[in-house]
Amino acid sequence: MSKKTLSWIAGLIAVFCILTGFSQPDIEDQAHILNKETRNLIMAKNARYWQTGEQPQIVVKTVNRLDKLTPKALNKSDKTVFIVVGVKGKKRNVQIYSTKDLHGAFTAEVRMNIIRAEADKLRSSNNATFNQGLRFVFRAVATKIDQEYQYTLDKYDLSDKEQSKISHPHKVALPIALALALVVMGLVYLFRRVRSDPNNQ
Repeated sequence: MSKKTLSWIAGLIAVFCILTGFSQPDIEDQAHILNKETRNLIMAKNARYWQTGEQPQIVVKTVNRLDKLTPKALNKSDKTVFIVVGVKGKKRNVQIYSTKDLHGAFTAEVRMNIIRAEADKLRSSNNATFNQGLRFVFRAVATKIDQEYQYTLDKYDLSDKEQSKISHPHKVALPIALALALVVMGLVYLFRRVRSDPNNQ
């Protein structure tokens, strides 16, 4: 193969990478905590996004620190959401960042509710459990993007039941609060009965 042909192929590859957004990788796992199932989900969903006109992207990064998680590429990117995981020892800190064009879909409340919905799993020191929680966060972000661009929801998106955990986080805690209220009312009732019983005097 001639040098001219090689140069031509290299030029085509470079143009392809720029046009398709491959210049920003989907996965940067510095902390080495992402398992195969999580990686496959990230790559599969982003592969679908490359086929759209808007070509949004979800980047998942892990770093070996718990603070200063804002991605350097945030202000230089478009139509991108970054899920950043800070890792130090057994501690994990998961944050969601979106580019300016997606701020409307990813308000502070939305980002907080997504993370809060799987908080227990995201705090787990068990890697499989943590990855399960991280996949939920990724799928939640993907669902928001699909809704924002009016894409048809697919198998990678959250179900209606899962979406309700984010839309109405207080509903998850409501049954527990009601149960506690019933227990307290029962104890108060028993306490009053005991005090009013003449046999106990």
